[in-house]
Amino acid sequence: MGNYESHRLRMLSRLVRGSSVLDLGCAAMPNRHLRARRVVAFDLRPVEPMPPYTESVMGDVNHLDDLLPGQRFDTILMGELVEHLERPYDVLRSLRKHLTADGRLILSTPNPLGLPVVVAEYLRLRRFFYTQEHTYYFPPRWVWRLLEGSGYRVLQTIGAGFPLAGWWAPAPVSLSYHVLYVAVRA
Repeated sequence: MGNYESHRLRMLSRLVRGSSVLDLGCAAMPNRHLRARRVVAFDLRPVEPMPPYTESVMGDVNHLDDLLPGQRFDTILMGELVEHLERPYDVLRSLRKHLTADGRLILSTPNPLGLPVVVAEYLRLRRFFYTQEHTYYFPPRWVWRLLEGSGYRVLQTIGAGFPLAGWWAPAPVSLSYHVLYVAVRA
């Protein structure tokens, strides 16, 4: 894992509140920085339940209600997942019932307006910042719309900077490669 990704995971972990966390789509990059009494890893691929994860659930996020019936969490992390979903509004709406009354959703996603992506677009590069796995790319204002249209209120929008020669460079939200959002139920 590179320095930039470690930086982004640390940023996500600092936004967590409460004693229970559901980390969606974490198999490719488990977040070793999480600190909570109960941390559930959830992914299509198996995740070893090793610290900081206390449990692991394998399945499709579209079937979360069947796989975690009635379970609620203080924080739901959705790092680098929303851009892969065919029906992001449906998934975000279903997550609401898995949040505690004062729970928070923390979402991060690549920014198509981020400096590295804009450069790759300008040069029409397919080698960098281009993947077949992404269904969508959401600019920050559209993530706000997506969250608000799914029944959330956005509390914070934070730029994670961008990767630079194996490290990370700070940047405002508009130029950051990844953007983090903190939301609560509206």
